[in-house]
Amino acid sequence: MKISIVGGGATGIAVLRHLADRASADRHHNPITAIRLFDKSGFDGGMAYRTENERHLLNMKVSTMSIRVGEPQDFLRWADRVGLPCDSNDHLPRKVYRRYLEDARQAAIGRCRDAGIEFAAAHAEVIGMRWSPNQITLRTDDGVEHRSSVVMLCTGHNAPDDHYGLAASLNFHRDPYAAFDFPDRNGMAVGILGTGLTAVDSLVALASTHPSVTMTCFSRSGLFPAVQATRLFAAAGDFRLAARSWIQSCDQIGADEFAGKISEWLQIHAGISCDLSCRDIDSNALADVERNIAAAQSGKPNVSSLLTSIADVICDAWNGMNRIEKTRFMEVYNAGWLRNRSAMPLANAIKIRDMLRSGRLSTVARLRNVVAHDGGFCATFGDDGSRDVNHMIAATGPSYRLNASPLYRDMQRQGIVALDRLGGISCDYADGKVRDADGSKYRNLYAVGGPTKGTHFYAAAVDINLRRAEAAINSILLDAERVQPRSSAADYALAGG
Repeated sequence: MKISIVGGGATGIAVLRHLADRASADRHHNPITAIRLFDKSGFDGGMAYRTENERHLLNMKVSTMSIRVGEPQDFLRWADRVGLPCDSNDHLPRKVYRRYLEDARQAAIGRCRDAGIEFAAAHAEVIGMRWSPNQITLRTDDGVEHRSSVVMLCTGHNAPDDHYGLAASLNFHRDPYAAFDFPDRNGMAVGILGTGLTAVDSLVALASTHPSVTMTCFSRSGLFPAVQATRLFAAAGDFRLAARSWIQSCDQIGADEFAGKISEWLQIHAGISCDLSCRDIDSNALADVERNIAAAQSGKPNVSSLLTSIADVICDAWNGMNRIEKTRFMEVYNAGWLRNRSAMPLANAIKIRDMLRSGRLSTVARLRNVVAHDGGFCATFGDDGSRDVNHMIAATGPSYRLNASPLYRDMQRQGIVALDRLGGISCDYADGKVRDADGSKYRNLYAVGGPTKGTHFYAAAVDINLRRAEAAINSILLDAERVQPRSSAADYALAGG
C-alpha cells in the first residue's frame, strides 16, 4: 500500500508521524510499502509557523501542542531537550514550533525507513488528481505524476479571504505574518482588518518594528479575544455535563437554541455573563481587555477555559445541525464563540492593553465596508462614520474556502468532490473519508484538518486534528487488513498494494 500525504504542515506531519509509529510497532504485519509527502511551501511551517518574529507566539499552551498520539507532553519534552525549558502553560514563539515539526518529520522519516517503508518528500504543489477504486494518480506543478493506493488531504491553512476586493490595491497587505516594509513615521496610520488572534499577532509584531505608527483595528464588535487563564483546568464538571447531556438528548440542534444554552450554562455553573451573538454594540475595547486580564489572573476558570472544556462537545453539536442551522451559527454566533473560546495569551493581552492605554491603538466596531482611496483606504461603519488609513493589513484569520486551489478545482470539475460553501469538502465525521458529490464515501481518499471545515467545526486545532488523524489511520489500516489479512509488507506489495 502506497500512501500520499498532501500537505506538509502540522497536520500532514502528525499523519506521517503516526503512520511511522504504527508501522514500527508492528513491522511484520505492516501493509504500508511507501509514503510520499507533498508540500508546496517546502516544509517551512506554512502560513501558521513560517514567521521568524519572536513576538508571534503560539496561541495554544505548550501542553496542548503535541503531534504524537498518546503523548501529550511530547512538545514539552522536546523543548527541554533542545534547551528551551518551559512550563506546560507557557506560550512559545511560533518559529520554535516549526523546529519541533521539522524534528518530528525527520524522526518519522527515519522510523519509516527502519520499518522498510520507502519514503519520498516532494517540494511541489499537487494540482490535479485522477481517481479510481484501486489507484489514485496525483499530478504536481512540475508535471510529474505519482500513483498511490491511498491519499490523505492535509492541505492546512489558506490565505485570509479578500472580503473587500482589495488584493490588487497598493499598500494592502494580504499576509498578516509578513515583515512589513512600509516606513515608520509619525502620522502613518495603519488599519488592521479584524480583532481576533491573527490581528493580535500582527499588532504585537508591528508595535515592535514600527514604534511611531498608529494602529486601528476594524471589526464587527471592536473587541479583542478573551484572555487565557494562567493555568489549565480540569474539564469543568457540571458545565460540561450539562452541555453533553443536552446535546445527546437532541435529534436536531438549532443554532439559536444552542447559543442560548451555552449562555445559560455559563451563568448557572460559573456566574459568567456571555452573549455569543457579538451584536453591533458600542464597545470599549480597553475596559473589555482589562476585565479579561483580571479574570485570567484570578486563579479561577474563566469563559475561555470553560468553553475549551467542551471543545469536543461543540464538534458534536455542529454535527447535529443541518446546513441551515450551521449557516445561522456561522453568521450570528461564530465570531462570538471564537472571541471567547480562542483566547489570547496573557503576555499579548498585556501588550494590547498598554497600547490601548497609550493611544497608539484603537478599535472601531460595526465595520461595513473598506475601499481603496487616494493611495490608502477608507473604512465605513454602521453609524455612518468613516476612518482613513495609509496601509491595511488583512488579519481576519485563515480561509477554509478551497475554490482558489487548483487541486480542489480539478477534483470538483471531475465530480470527485463538491466544495462546501461553509468551507472544505464533504467527508465522514467519524474517520475523515471523503464523500463524492452524491454523498458516498471513498475507500481510499481521506481528509484531515483544513479540508474538513464544514464537516467539522474545528479544522485547525492541533490537538483535535491529532485525534482525527488517528481515526483516519485506524480506518486505513483496518481496510488494509480486510483486503489482505495478516499479510506482511512484502506479501502485500506482491499482491499489488
